[in-house]
Amino acid sequence: MVKIIVMLKRKSGMMMEEFSQYWYEEHGPLALRIMPEVKKYIQNHTVRLTDGEEPQFDGIAELWFDDPESCHRFLDWYLRDRGKVLRNDEEKFMDRRKMFGLIVDERVIKP
Repeated sequence: MVKIIVMLKRKSGMMMEEFSQYWYEEHGPLALRIMPEVKKYIQNHTVRLTDGEEPQFDGIAELWFDDPESCHRFLDWYLRDRGKVLRNDEEKFMDRRKMFGLIVDERVIKP
């Protein structure tokens, strides 16, 4: 399997709780309805254990695909007009300029 990992940062002025709620309750269901090729979608929401520094990222999205070809088809969809509805929704809760993603080959050490 191939996976895309994307680090997310909330919009300036948005509280972490608001970001987390919108991402989980609004964006997540939208993404599941419209994203082609995705076999598994995980949201990892940042947890603050202390009153320390502002985290560099507020969440990590993981998207699984059967193979590199299906991942490529998804990226093609996302970057073209067909993926605009998803990109427009991202603008509501995240700073897309601070988004950082990787395409990886997951290798499980301990299941």
